Amino acid sequence: MPHVSVLIPTYNHARFIAQTLASALRQSYRDFEIILVNDGSTDDTVRRIKPFLRQIRYFYQPNSGPGAAYNLGLKHSRC
Repeated sequence: MPHVSVLIPTYNHARFIAQTLASALRQSYRDFEIILVNDGSTDDTVRRIKPFLRQIRYFYQPNSGPGAAYNLGLKHSRC
């Protein structure tokens, strides 16, 4: 059971998502989970996160706004 959940909501920010995930995964503190919530992106977010899928928890929802994306991430948090 991780002690920290890192919630990352995203909507059409594919150009930043790989760098964001790589940075989070490079942290020296290891007792965490990364939850990425794709809030209905229409860009190539899904293609760009594929290399990270074994290291993160990924959820998709139709575009509902950042609040709904955070709530979905919290719902799936193991902390």
